[in-house]
Amino acid sequence: MKRVYQRINSPVTGDCFKCCLCSLLELDYDEVPNFSELYGSGDWFVEAYNFLARNGYEYSADSLWNPNVPFLENPTESCFADKKIDREHSLLALKPEDGIDGLFLAGVYSPKYTNPNEHPMNHLHAVLCDEHFNIVFDPQKDYEGILHYPYANIIGFNGIRVIETLRRIK
Repeated sequence: MKRVYQRINSPVTGDCFKCCLCSLLELDYDEVPNFSELYGSGDWFVEAYNFLARNGYEYSADSLWNPNVPFLENPTESCFADKKIDREHSLLALKPEDGIDGLFLAGVYSPKYTNPNEHPMNHLHAVLCDEHFNIVFDPQKDYEGILHYPYANIIGFNGIRVIETLRRIK
């Protein structure tokens, strides 16, 4: 893993996702586009998928979700419906082959931009974790030594909301 730190600190167009891809794929900062500039257009995923394919990786779009996120993000729905955990698409199904060299692209709630008066999903942040949900790299240098991420005590899994599965193309 090559540690590449953020240069753009913004709650919407920050480059944490870009820096995580740089770090994970061991690419220089200028070799990876800032996909967050496309947020809201729906094109960011297509561009990220194509970029990864050109670099020999598959972005499977088969996200693994923290099974406790609905209790945080949709509490009313969760208290009325009998929610059964979809283990196949939850963090509980994480396998080593879902990552690259033992590392996984994960999303957490931003320690800097999370606001308790706004929906938690409005401020997400990309990090790299291991198969035990330990955050092994955060591209925001200010977060070195962080004790825990927002809502970690509520949702568990070290505050990880989602893991995006990336694999080398065979």
